[in-house]
Formats: sequence, C-alpha cells, structure tokens
Amino acid sequence: MSEHDITRVLGGIYVGGVQPIVDHLPLMATYNITHILSIIKFTVIPEYLVRKSYTLKNIPIDDTEDEDVLQYFNETNTFIDHCLFPNEIEYDPNLVDFKKKPQHGAIYIHCQAGISRSPTFIIAYLMYRYGLTLKMALYAVKRKRLSIEPNENFMEQLTMFEKMGGKYVNDQDKSYKQWKLNKSIKSNPIDNNLLSQDETYTNIDETLNDLNNLSNDQLSQITAIRCKKCRQRLALSTSFINHTPPSKESSEGHFIRRAGHGRRIIDIQESQSICSHYFTEPLNWMKNDLQNKNNELEGKLDCPNCHVKVGGYNWKGSRCSCGKWVVPAIHLLANKVDKFPLKPADLPNKVDFKS
Repeated sequence: MSEHDITRVLGGIYVGGVQPIVDHLPLMATYNITHILSIIKFTVIPEYLVRKSYTLKNIPIDDTEDEDVLQYFNETNTFIDHCLFPNEIEYDPNLVDFKKKPQHGAIYIHCQAGISRSPTFIIAYLMYRYGLTLKMALYAVKRKRLSIEPNENFMEQLTMFEKMGGKYVNDQDKSYKQWKLNKSIKSNPIDNNLLSQDETYTNIDETLNDLNNLSNDQLSQITAIRCKKCRQRLALSTSFINHTPPSKESSEGHFIRRAGHGRRIIDIQESQSICSHYFTEPLNWMKNDLQNKNNELEGKLDCPNCHVKVGGYNWKGSRCSCGKWVVPAIHLLANKVDKFPLKPADLPNKVDFKS
C-alpha cells in the first residue's frame, strides 16, 4: 500500500490515511471530494484544507482501548449524509428505500493510516444508511481495503450500535451507560467524573411518566421492585441489566473453593438456578452512595426511606448466585425486596388505558 493510497469503498465514500493531506494531494480535482472527515487529533487543522474550501469535520480521538466512538456516530452519520445527499430534507428509512437513492457527492474519511479509526466510522455509516449488519458492513469495507482492522474497543462499540438498531445512538441506552461506567471506572475508579453527572442516573418518576401511554397489557409486562420493609419503590424492570445464567457445564456455572491462595480445589458447588440479584443501571436515589466520596470501590445500598440495606455495588464486578459476573455491578438483593407487576394506579398521571 502506497502512502497516498486512497480507497473507494462505495459510491463517493473514500477511506485512507493522513499522508495525502500532508502532501497536498488535490482530492477535489482528482476524486471530486468536497468533504473531509478527519478522525484524528490535529494540533492545528491543515491550512491546505481550509484554503481549498473543503467542508471539514474533525473528530479528535486516538486509536486506543478506551475511546468512546459511539458518542460521535450521530453527528458523523449526519455529516456524511449532507455530503452524499445534499438536498435530502430528512432521513427516514420508513418512508423511502434509501438503498436505491443515488449519491451526489464524495467524501474522504481518514485517520492516521486508514486502518482502525476511519474504517470504524464508515462501517457505522453503512449500518445506519443502508441497513447492513455489522458483519456485512465490515466485509463491504474490507473487500476494498484489506488492511482495515478496527481495534477491539471499536468493534465492541460497533456491536453495541448494531444492537441499538444501527440508526441512532441513544446516550440513555442501558448497555451504553453500562459500558461507559465500566470503561470510566477502569481508567479512574476513585475520582470519577461520570458519577457526578445527573444524566448518569435514571429517574424512576420520569420513567413512570414515560409509561403513561402504554396499554394495560404492555404495562403488565413491567415490574416494580419495592423495599420489603417499608414498601418504598426502588426500581422498575426497565432499568434492569439483564444477564444470561452461564451453562451448568461451564466453569462459570460453578463456585470453586481453593485452599488458601493455592491452586488445590477443596470444594465445587453448582450455581443456583434462581438469581439472587437484580442488577440495575444507576438510579437517582443511589447517587450519594455511588459517588465514591470515601474512595470506595464497593459498598452497600440502603433504602432511601427506611435506610435498611437493600443491595450493593462493586465497580470491579459481582457474581450472581447463577454464577454470572456482571461488571460493574449495581444490584438489589432479591431477599430484601419484593417484585410486583406495574398497574395503572402506580402511574402519576392516570390515562385511559386500552388493552
């Protein structure tokens, strides 16, 4: 691959490294490129790009195992759309078959070498615009540029994007919030910025308001968790972090005791079939406990009303009775709470429910 290697992926989408820009390659004259998406940390945007009147967007990230690329997908997908479909009023996959809509522009999407960062954003765009699965989008780019290899962190986030539907990144998505917490705690477990932000915590009352338009049948599928002692509502099942119990044949499906710090096994117990924990996303009433004011990596969660222990947290992870590890682990104990189906009377604004 030459240092000026620029690869056409699909239509007017081109991928490559930074060298063509450094060497002032005439991208507009050669490829009709009018837009440039730079997935790289520029100290100063190259004067050449400004002087030649390219439409620019810079995403200043590194090719590392802790960069959050999901947070940028909405804006980069929109930027690419504005280049390729300049007269489009609004992208709505339910109204038009955009797979057959012709492109009208060309864009160069680059990072340092065109191997990890820029292909990641092109893959996300192909999923968003053309409804491709992650596997299909990865193949579509790789068959044109064999050298691409998004790092494991980027692939993990692309997988999450696929599970979100591949269209729009919702920063309140439970799996995304859990991922951000996990990454954040790993990089700085004590002085954690994320835990100081109100948007990190789900407000139960706001969630209840959002459920007002559900039918009785839909509402009955949602459960409420209450403190066993005082009946204080603590969580809704919409905030649960679901986990799949491991196979009974796997080592994770067993609790193994070893002698001291040695390797000799002295006892093996099969995991339970009923889970002892309800793992949840951070909830608003937990805020004071979770903010690590005492530099603790783990601790208990007390009922905000009667102050009895109802659960706990461990930023390194915790194991359910089924054997499954969840990281980070914020949990309510099944033997300290009761679970009930949600009813219309539980909602703050009663409406006319239709089954």
